[in-house]
Amino acid sequence: MSGDPQDHPLSPASDGRAPTGAPSGEPALDVRVRRTRNRLREAVLRLASEQPVENIAVADLVREAGVNRTTFYKHAGSPAAVLEQVLYEELDGVRAVWISDVLAAELPVHEIWERASGALLDHLEHHDALYTVGLVGHRSAALHHLLVEHFTASVSTLLERDPEAVPGQEGPLAWRVEAASRFMAHGEVGIVEAWLSLPAPRERRLFVSAATALLPSWLIPRPR
Repeated sequence: MSGDPQDHPLSPASDGRAPTGAPSGEPALDVRVRRTRNRLREAVLRLASEQPVENIAVADLVREAGVNRTTFYKHAGSPAAVLEQVLYEELDGVRAVWISDVLAAELPVHEIWERASGALLDHLEHHDALYTVGLVGHRSAALHHLLVEHFTASVSTLLERDPEAVPGQEGPLAWRVEAASRFMAHGEVGIVEAWLSLPAPRERRLFVSAATALLPSWLIPRPR
């Protein structure tokens, strides 16, 4: 049996105590699992800033993170899956603010869209090298798919709460929500890619202007 504590994230600590430096009462292995997860996340962000995530081998990721292969597979099935976990968590925060603003309908439409675009830009700029490498020139299928799926889920969440906003009359509501959400998602990713293709430093106002100008009327919140 391996002596590496990272290989046994669900087993109890041998002496039942948290390691030195761990918060009081926090299980030792919880700290180790979290530390390993953070190492993998930091490593995949570094490597994906140098090459598309599809090109990252598990061997390279575990070497960069300082963990072994067995430990890696307890956390994820591929480097792309690790990257997805990291980016989804950040993008979920962007979505939460946008949906909250839309449903509240207390701000002018252009302000809601500008706030959402600004939050997305903060995320893109924070991971500028990663997105530039993955979406400009090389076209990482995994990164493109990740954004499309997240944006699709964002629009779907909004439309499912306000079915009257769903455009079209033909076909079941669920299909129309899916079609409208994917239409919007692919368009938003297109704006992201067009903006990233600009030479740095990029002007944020160009992204916000394009996103606002292309906002479809059916997605504009109606007065309550």
